[in-house]
Amino acid sequence: MKSYRIILITAIFYFGCQNPKPQVEETVNLTPAKEGITIVTRLYENSATAVEYEIPIVKGTSIKHGIQKRYYQHGSLYSEIPYVAGEREGTAYTYYPVNGNAEPVIWKKQSYKKNKLDGICKRYHRDGTLQAEYEYKDGLPAVGLKEYYQSGNQIKHPDLLLKKVKTLENYYITARLSDGSKNVDFFIGNLAEGKYLPENLKGLQVVKGVGEILIPLTTQNVTITAVKFTDYKNRYIVSKSITF
Repeated sequence: MKSYRIILITAIFYFGCQNPKPQVEETVNLTPAKEGITIVTRLYENSATAVEYEIPIVKGTSIKHGIQKRYYQHGSLYSEIPYVAGEREGTAYTYYPVNGNAEPVIWKKQSYKKNKLDGICKRYHRDGTLQAEYEYKDGLPAVGLKEYYQSGNQIKHPDLLLKKVKTLENYYITARLSDGSKNVDFFIGNLAEGKYLPENLKGLQVVKGVGEILIPLTTQNVTITAVKFTDYKNRYIVSKSITF
C-alpha cells in the first residue's frame, strides 16, 4: 500500500447538531507507517439507529480522508464521495434507492479535482441507460449538455434566439428560448474559455421568459447565455454572440 502524507490543516467539521446523536467509531489502517483513519458514524436526527453518514477522518483531526458514505434512511447506499486530505478528489457516485440487499443502481457519476467538479459527469436512468452527459471545469458548468430518453434517443434542446433593435442611443437586445420556456435566466458576458459559465456574469431583466438589455451603440459584440433546468433537473446552458 502506498504511503500518504497528510498535511494537517485547520478545519471545522460540523456534525450537525446542538443535540448530538451517538457516534460509532472504528479504527482502520491508513498506511504502513501506522497513520490511522477513524470512521465516524452519524445517525439520522429522527432515529436512534438509522445511519445517515459514515465519515472517514484522519485520527485526532477533523480532516476527511477516504470514501465518505451516505445512506437512505431505509438503509440502501445513497452516495460515495472520495476525499483526500479534506478535499473531494476523484469520482463520486450517487445511487437510486433500492430494497433489501439489492446492488446499488448508479444515478450520478461525477468527477472532482481539488474539491470542485471537474471533468465529464454522467447521469443514468434506473435501467442503467445513459440519461445525461455534461462537463465541468474548476467548478464551472459548461455548455453542451446532452440528454437521452430511456430508448437511447437524444433529446433536442431549444435554441437561443437573439434580436437586436437600434435606437437613437442604444441597442435593445432581447433573448428567448425557441421552446418558449418561462423559467430561464439570461446573462451577458464572455464565457471562460468560450464554454464555461463564470459566477460573476451580469443577469438580464427577464419578463415572461424574455431577457432584455440596453447596449451602448459603441459596443462591437456581446455574448448572451441562457440557463434553465430540464425536465430531468439537469442544467442546460446555451450561449450565442451578436456582432454589431
